[in-house]
Parts: sequence; C-alpha cells; structure tokens
Amino acid sequence: MVFAADLKLQEQEAVAAFLANGSQESFRALFEALYPKLVRYFVVRGLELPVAEELAQDVLMTAYQHASSLRQKECFFGWLFRVAGNRHLQYLRQRKRKIETVGLTPNSVRGFKRSESSTFERQSDFQHWMDLLEPVERQIMMLRYSEELGYQEIATALGIPLGTVKWKIFSAKERLSVELGVGKRTGASDL
Repeated sequence: MVFAADLKLQEQEAVAAFLANGSQESFRALFEALYPKLVRYFVVRGLELPVAEELAQDVLMTAYQHASSLRQKECFFGWLFRVAGNRHLQYLRQRKRKIETVGLTPNSVRGFKRSESSTFERQSDFQHWMDLLEPVERQIMMLRYSEELGYQEIATALGIPLGTVKWKIFSAKERLSVELGVGKRTGASDL
C-alpha cells in the first residue's frame, strides 16, 4: 500500500529530476507521478473523465514545453495548477457549457446500495460545506486539502498574495467550524 507521504515524495522527486534535466525519461516519470492528480483536479471540478484525462495531458505537455522558462523552480506546483486552472476555464469557454446541478429526490436515492449511499451522503455533506464558502475560499480549500498544495503554491496558482491565502484558509476553517458545531477558534485547526 502506498501512503500519501510516499506519493508526495515521489511527485517531488519527479519534479526535481525533470526540472534538473528536462529529458524524456524524467518527463515520463513526471507524467506518471502527476497525471492522476491532474485528472482528479478536473474531475472534482465537474468534468467527465475522458475530458479530464485530455486536459491533464494538455497541462503536462505545457509543462514539458515551458517548464524551462520557469523562474522560481520551487513554485512548480503552483505554476502547474495555474496552468490547469487556465486550461479548465479555456475549456469551459470553448464549450460554452454551464455546469448543472441535478437534484436527487429521496425516491431516487433508494436504489443506491448501502456503500453507494454513504459515499453519496459524504459527497453531499462535502458539497454543502463547500457551498458555505465564497468561490475564492472554495478554490483555495480545494487546492489545499484536495490537491495538497502548500500556501505559496496556492498563491502562485491563483495569482494572489500569500497573506490572502493564509487569511482565506483561516476564515474558511472558522466558518466551517461554526457550521459543524465545533465552536469558534477551538475546532478550526482540527479540520
């Protein structure tokens, strides 16, 4: 079983090797390490799997072509997710698609198996919590806790100051802790 820390280390090693020499072999390792993460990034934002896979490939090809011009190599992940965010917006503009939310009635949920039902409930709770946040806070929290980016990487990805990222995360945790009934200040760090 591969642990999250092992995956993070594998990603960092692949990035370091690619930035050091930019060879096809190092790009292959980078692709294998980051492709699943980028696919998840797009799927979580409502795109179908085939589209998410295509966009992830586009983002990684952009990285292959332009990473050598990256000034701050330590901000690679922030830059990569900024490219991903821009590619996502570009795709939405091209398709002129609006993401629609499909409401489920209690009768439509009855057909789910128990495991599917609990997964649906967790996703429903998660979506409810994200809906409580401002769009920028939602995006920051997704990058921080779903994509596991650091504060500086998030600032780079969104093109906002580092202090704003820290404040938005703190503010979002405060709001969610009140909603979850944990109480002010005491539970924010537990999220």
